[in-house]
Amino acid sequence: MSVNLVLLKSGEEIVADVKEIKSENEVVGYFFDHPFIVEYNPDEEPQILQESETTLKYNASVSIGFFPWIPFAEDRKKIPCSADWIVTIVKPQEQLIKHYQEKVNGRNESDQSPIID
Repeated sequence: MSVNLVLLKSGEEIVADVKEIKSENEVVGYFFDHPFIVEYNPDEEPQILQESETTLKYNASVSIGFFPWIPFAEDRKKIPCSADWIVTIVKPQEQLIKHYQEKVNGRNESDQSPIID
């Protein structure tokens, strides 16, 4: 499984198992397996840990939630996305990968939103 965090031109952040769609050795798009929109909210106001003339360092935690991307698709595997709609693809933090895998593998829906510090 290659779990990635994808930023789309629409501003949506999608977490999914991402695979390339190629045409004659050129990437023309991607397949998203079990894509979810990542939603996050700060739990509280960030606390300033250190302040100097040039930088501020904060300590904060956020609650994250997952909402199905294209929720009414019949098949949640291999949802295609054109390469020109993607701004960037990055490897997410390990905690986000863990929570995503729990969601995909049938974690209880009534569980609280995960918190990332």
